[in-house]
Parts: sequence; structure tokens; C-alpha cells
Amino acid sequence: MSEHIPSLADLRREIDVLDDQIQDLLRRRAEAVQRVAVTKAHSGERGTFLRPGREAQILRRLMERHRSGLPLAALVRIWREMISSLYELQAPLKVAVHAPNKSAARLDLARDFYGSTTPMQLCTTATAVMRAISAEPATLGIMALPEDGEKESWWPALAGRAEDTPRIVARLPFVPNPRGRLAELGAFVVARTPPEESGDDCTLVVVVTADAAPSITRLSGLLNKVGLEGHFLAQHCTPDGETRMLIELPGFLVDGDERLAALRAAEPNLIVDVVVIGAYPVPVAEA
Repeated sequence: MSEHIPSLADLRREIDVLDDQIQDLLRRRAEAVQRVAVTKAHSGERGTFLRPGREAQILRRLMERHRSGLPLAALVRIWREMISSLYELQAPLKVAVHAPNKSAARLDLARDFYGSTTPMQLCTTATAVMRAISAEPATLGIMALPEDGEKESWWPALAGRAEDTPRIVARLPFVPNPRGRLAELGAFVVARTPPEESGDDCTLVVVVTADAAPSITRLSGLLNKVGLEGHFLAQHCTPDGETRMLIELPGFLVDGDERLAALRAAEPNLIVDVVVIGAYPVPVAEA
């Protein structure tokens, strides 16, 4: 007996049925998010609409069980579009993108992760992005990765302990697309919300030193002494002679971590302060 080969009409009807089922599931997911918003309102968590750690866990789980021929980057883009579009049920999300010279590349990176329906604005300076974040609590900032010698250092503004001080909560891209033009571009996401542990994270701290030209070797030794291993990203000198060192540490740390307290106490004449300015879920490399 010959194997039955379905007709194109049969296959197209099957696709229509699947499309209806997908749409029904999307509606159910939106309804579930609405129930989450109601529950948060009753529990006093109305302002915590952004869950970068939880979202990273969702994407990692889906990527781990992914078996189809759909590219992994496309899977993530579909889910990010859905997640971002449902933010509106909890808060009017906006995104301010640091785009020197009005370059659209970082805007494309932001759009790839936060969706096509999220309002976005281009800001030619980092200061303008920080103003937008301060003006509206539900605004995210997409900031260029810090570099030594940059003309405008935005990250020292995060080295405060006020409750509404913005924090780094994510790093983009979460799943790089090697074939895309954004493969070499990166950014930090800044928001007026605490970072959230995802299970695989990096923490960013600012070490304030009394030395205008601190030795990285010396600071590395102090980090190792208290059980930390850091990657130095950038430094910024202030007019009063202090230096702020931006350091990336593996794991999820908070200001009360005993190792950070030990680092502050290691050389009090050198280290003025150590401030956690954020953390982010470690991005996943596409297979």
C-alpha cells in the first residue's frame, strides 16, 4: 500500500487550525498576565512590573526544550514580542535609547528585545536617557557598554543608594544572532527597579577609591583576598581626586554581601565605598 501524501489543501487547513489554537493560547496568556497585575495590586507590588530574572528563566527553559527547525533567535524574538506587548497591562512601558549621532543600530537592538509596539525615543546623549528614566518610573534606558576613555560616562550616576536610583537590570542582546548586523553590538538596560536573580548572573559594582590613579593589580589582589574575582570595565576620575572603578563580578550580589563589606574594610585609606549598581542575567549563546 502506498503511503498517503496529504494534499496542500489538507495541510493548509491544518495550519489554520494550529493558528487558531496559537491565538487562543495567546489570549489565555494575556488573561493570566492580567490576573498577575490584579494580584500585584492587592499585594502592594504594583511598581514591580519588570521581572528581568523571571523573563530570563522563561527564555532559558524554552530554549532548552527547543527542538524544531525554527532558529533559536527567532524563538526568543517571538516570546520577547509577546512578553513586551503584555507589559502594557501593568505599566505604560517606554524605552529611551542612547544613540549618539542618531544612529539607529542600538534602537534596532532595543526593538529586537522590547518589541515592535513599545514606544521608543532616540537620545543623542546619555544624560538625556537618564532624564527620561527619572521622569517616568516605567521608562527603561538602553545604554552603550562602558569603555575607558569615553567622552560621557553614564554609569557613575548609578553609584548612589537612594531608593529610586536607577540600576542595571539586563544586558543585550540576550541571544546574539551571528548572522545579523547587531552581532557585535551590546548594551546595558537601566531601570528604576531592582535587579533580579535569574540563577546565572553577573553583578556590577563601583569601587570608589581615594587614589586618582589606583592600581588595578592592587585592587584585583584585594578582590581575591575577600573571595571575589572581578573584571574591570572602566574608570572615571572626579574633580575632587577620587576614582570610580566599574567592576563586573560573577554571581548575584547585593549591597549587604559580607564580601563587599570585607572589601570596604580591607584598605579603608584606599577604598572609600563599594556600591552595587546592578546585575544582569548572563546572555545565552545561540547554538
